[in-house]
Amino acid sequence: MKPAAKIYLRDFGFSMVLYAATIVAVNMYLKDATLPQWQMASLALVPVLPIILAVKVVLVFSRTWDELEKQQAMEGTLIAFFIVGMGTFSYGFLEGVGFPPLDTVWVFPILIFAQGLGRMIVMWKYR
Repeated sequence: MKPAAKIYLRDFGFSMVLYAATIVAVNMYLKDATLPQWQMASLALVPVLPIILAVKVVLVFSRTWDELEKQQAMEGTLIAFFIVGMGTFSYGFLEGVGFPPLDTVWVFPILIFAQGLGRMIVMWKYR
């Protein structure tokens, strides 16, 4: 494994552990909290901070990729963009005929999953 990949796994893993800890702690605290709305909103956004760290880690790691890896990532991202874009667009019409509303909190995780899936498809194409 390349040294950059080891650093990425360490730093990304740390950000995910930090995310899990903050989301559990914040939800446990807010469950019984009686604070002003602005304070509750501020606390509810604390788990976003480790995600910002994870984004930074991914960006730093992506700068170590060669041209083929960058091409594969771009194609995987485009596939994800259209899958999630068309999926949420289509589901919006289904909500108009009675389907339950889609919580927007799920869009980003679905986008990340779709990008991974898209990248796997692209990598398979290059074999």
